[in-house]
Amino acid sequence: MEIRNISLLQARSIRRDVLRPGRPESEVAYPGDASEFAQHLGAFEGDKLLGVATFLPEPCPEQDRSGAWRLRGMATVRSAQRRGVGGQLLSYGLKRTLRQGATFIWCYGRTSARAFYERHGFRASGEEFALPHSGPHYLFILHAG
Repeated sequence: MEIRNISLLQARSIRRDVLRPGRPESEVAYPGDASEFAQHLGAFEGDKLLGVATFLPEPCPEQDRSGAWRLRGMATVRSAQRRGVGGQLLSYGLKRTLRQGATFIWCYGRTSARAFYERHGFRASGEEFALPHSGPHYLFILHAG
C-alpha cells in the first residue's frame, strides 16, 4: 500500500461513491477543499485508489485553540474496508499534519466508526448528533501537543 497526494477530483470521486452514494456532487464539495493548505491524500494498491482523506487547518467549533486541523471526507471503497487501508491512511495523514505544526486534530465521524477513531487516539466529545443524509455522528478530537 502506498499513501500519496491526490487531486481534489480524485478525493471527491471516492467521497461520493462511499459517503454520499446517489447524492449530487455538491454534497462532497467541502468548504476549504480548494485551499492551498488542504492536503488530499489517497491510499493506493498499485494504480487502484482505495481510500481518501483530506486534512486542512480549520478551527474546531467547540474548542478555541491554535494549531487546529480538521480531517474531512475520509472514505475507503467498500471492497477494501476492514483491511487496514483507513488506518494506514489516517496514521500517515496524522504524522504529516503534526510535522506541519498541528497540535489539535478534529473531525465529525460517524458513530459506527467510533471504535476506529478511538484506536487512533481520538476521543468523542459531547453528545451524538445527526447530519443530514449521513446519520449519527460525534465530534472526535485528538490532542497532539
